[in-house]
Amino acid sequence: MNRMMDVIALGSEPSARPEGGMVLVAALMALAILTLVGLTATFVTTTETLINHNLRSRLVNHYLAESAAQEGRSRLPEILPVAKHEAVYLRRDSSVDPTAGNAGTNPYFDPSYGTHGMTSARFIDSNLAGVKFAWVRICRKTEERAGYELDGDSRNNREVVAYGYDNSAPGLRAFQFAGSRAGQYGSPVYLLTGMAADPSGSRQMVRTELARPPMPPFSAALYNKTEVRLVGAVKIIGKDGDGGSDLAGIDTRGGVFGNTSAVRGAPAVLSSSSSSHNIAALTALFEPPVSIPIQRVDSAVTVSSGIYSGTDLRLGGPGTNRSVPTFADRDLRVSGNSRGQGFLIVNGDLTVRGSFRYEGVIIANGRLRFEGYPVGSGTGISIRGAVISHPKTGSAPSVIKGESVRIHYFSRIVSAQFQALRHARLSYRQLTDLK
Repeated sequence: MNRMMDVIALGSEPSARPEGGMVLVAALMALAILTLVGLTATFVTTTETLINHNLRSRLVNHYLAESAAQEGRSRLPEILPVAKHEAVYLRRDSSVDPTAGNAGTNPYFDPSYGTHGMTSARFIDSNLAGVKFAWVRICRKTEERAGYELDGDSRNNREVVAYGYDNSAPGLRAFQFAGSRAGQYGSPVYLLTGMAADPSGSRQMVRTELARPPMPPFSAALYNKTEVRLVGAVKIIGKDGDGGSDLAGIDTRGGVFGNTSAVRGAPAVLSSSSSSHNIAALTALFEPPVSIPIQRVDSAVTVSSGIYSGTDLRLGGPGTNRSVPTFADRDLRVSGNSRGQGFLIVNGDLTVRGSFRYEGVIIANGRLRFEGYPVGSGTGISIRGAVISHPKTGSAPSVIKGESVRIHYFSRIVSAQFQALRHARLSYRQLTDLK
C-alpha cells in the first residue's frame, strides 16, 4: 500500500510544476505592469510639476511686467520730456542695467537698445523695488520701433508718431499718424515695454502705447449736433475770455430756436461748420482710468431707474489747480448748489437744475437740459470753458432755459484741462521678443 501511494505521489509531480511556472510568470507580469504604472505616474507627476512651475513662473513674470508698465504709466508725467533718440529705463534697482553686456551674460539685457534710433539711455530707480520686476523702457514711438508704417510710404522709418486729429478730415476722430501734414496735430505716442525675469531664465514682456488725449478743435462755446432751444435770454458767449481767438457762440446743424439776443460770438450762431465731433469716440477716449467714475468723485451720487442723480455735488476740485476728469456712464441729473472743475463726461443726457458753477470742459453723449434759478433767486448756471453735446438721432432737442444760464468760452481753461490729463492707453499686448 505504501509503495502504491509513493507511486501515485511520484506520478503527480510532473503535473504540479507547470502550474507553479504560470504563477511565477503571472507574478512577474503583474510586477512589470505595476512598475510601468508607477514609472508612468512618476513621469506624469514630474511633467505636471514642471508644467505648473513653468506656468506659474510665466504668470508671475507676466504680472510683474504689467506692474512695470503700470508704474511707467503713472510716473510718465514726471519723466517727460523723452527725447526722440532716448530710452528711459525705470529699473528695479541699480544692479539692473539693460544696456550692458549681451543676452548671454546679462539676464536683463535689452537687445533693442542701440537700434531703431535709440542712442542714449537714462536710468531712474523704481518706487516698487519690492515687486521685483526688471525694468520698463519708455521711448517715443516711431514706425521703425513699432514695426509697421503709418504714413503710406511703405517704409518703416524713424518719424515719430503722434495721436491727434486731422482738421481736413470729415468727422473728428483721433488717430495715430507719422510725420506731419497740413491740418494734422496731436500729442506724442510713447511705447512702454515692461520686462520681468527669474533665475531660471524665464522672461515675460508686455507693451503698451500711451498718449495724452489730444484737444479737439473747438468751434464754439456750445457745440450741439442737433437742434437747440433757448428759453429766455440765455447767455452763450464765444468771445474768448482769455483774449485768444473768438469762437462762435453756438455751433449746431440742427438750428437754434428761441431767444438768441444774448448769444455772442464770431458769428453768434454757426450752422454750417465743417467740424463734426465724433462724440462716441470722444466719450470712449475719456473712459476710466483716464477719468474717475462719478460715484468715486462724489459719494452723494445715487442711481435710480438707471439714472445718476445728486444734489449739491462737488465734481472735481473747484477753487484749486486740481483737474479731476469725472465720468458718468449713463444719464446724469445735477441739482441744488453744485460745482466742479476739470472734465465732466456724461455717456447720456445731462440735466442741470438750480445753481451750477463749472470750470473746464463738459462732454455729453446725449441731450442737454439746463434750467437755472430765476434771476435774483440764486447764482444760476455758470460754465467757463466749453460744452460739447450730441443728442441721439430722433431724441428731443437740447433745451437751455433761464436768463441766469451763462456759458462762456475760455481758451486757457480748456487748454489747461487737456494738459493735466493722464495718458490714455491706446493698445496693449504681450511680446514674444523685444523690439
